[in-house]
Amino acid sequence: MYLTTEARHYLSSDAAFDSLLPISIQQLSTQHWTPLNVAYMAAQFLAPDANARVIDIGAGVGKFCIAGACVSLGAFTGIEQRKNFVTTGNKVIKQLGVDRVKLMHGNFMELDITEYTGVYFYNSFHENLVFEDALDNKIEVSTELYEQYTAHLLSQLIAMPIGTRLSTFWLSITEIPGCYKLKETHFNDLLKLWVKEQ
Repeated sequence: MYLTTEARHYLSSDAAFDSLLPISIQQLSTQHWTPLNVAYMAAQFLAPDANARVIDIGAGVGKFCIAGACVSLGAFTGIEQRKNFVTTGNKVIKQLGVDRVKLMHGNFMELDITEYTGVYFYNSFHENLVFEDALDNKIEVSTELYEQYTAHLLSQLIAMPIGTRLSTFWLSITEIPGCYKLKETHFNDLLKLWVKEQ
């Protein structure tokens, strides 16, 4: 993909990317946004060709999707519950002129993820277990929601077709369905790359 000089600059480091964001959102970066080196590796695994369609569950400002579209030929969609994050992310996408990225406002429970070929999951449900780690107070968090979200995600992963690729980062869910085989781990086992084989 062709990248403008501006896009190459902002995607050259996490600090450069963060500078695109409002200060209040920049402050969430270290704990909540995927580091670019992780995003690039995960995206290349999830989108090995132009037919790949990747969904990021709990996409924040879309950093993973933006980075992914810049290092692969696949299409990236992020879904995020916080409307201000989606608004900010869409401004960044437009500013950088990145193709094949869609960031939408919504709850992943309302989305059928089985139409995608790859799934990226960066521990989006954690704030429902450890409330002090919540990104803000704009959405409801609870242990009941954690259980609902986890059960729904696992059922969707089981329903995915064979060959589906899954990338998890800082995973708090203790069990990935047994139909997924772990292919690679990176960054001290924080990034795990899986393929559904049965």
